[in-house]
Amino acid sequence: MTSDAAGLDVDLGATMGRATDDSGVPHGRMLIDFAEAVVRGDDDLARLRTEVVDRLGPDRAGHAVATITAFSGLVRVADATGIPIDDGLASVSVDTRQELALEQLGGAANSRVDHVERAEFGSIDALFDNS
Repeated sequence: MTSDAAGLDVDLGATMGRATDDSGVPHGRMLIDFAEAVVRGDDDLARLRTEVVDRLGPDRAGHAVATITAFSGLVRVADATGIPIDDGLASVSVDTRQELALEQLGGAANSRVDHVERAEFGSIDALFDNS
C-alpha cells in the first residue's frame, strides 16, 4: 500500500467515514473534509478550498483536487459497469475488505470474491514478481 511505502500508519476506516482525527495522514482531517465537500457539493466548499490552498500551497492543493476527482470518477465508472475484482487483488485484500466491511456496499455483489482465499506475501514487491 502507498501508506506503507511512505512509512505512515494510517487508519483505513477513514475511507469509510469513520475518521475522527487525521487518521495518520498529514492534514488528514482537513483533506477528508475537503474531499467530502467536493463530492457532495457542500456549501462549505469555498471555505475548505481556501483552507487547503493556505495550508498546503497551490501545487499540493491541486494534487489533492486531482486525486479527489480521479477517485470519484473511477468509483463511478466501477459502480456503473460492475467491474469485478480480479483473484490476485482479491486474495491480498481479504483482511482490508473485512476490516472496512466492504461486502456490505451495494457494488460488492459485482466483485464475486467469495471463492478467493487470503494470500500471504512477504512484501508488496512480491505482487509484481513474474518469475
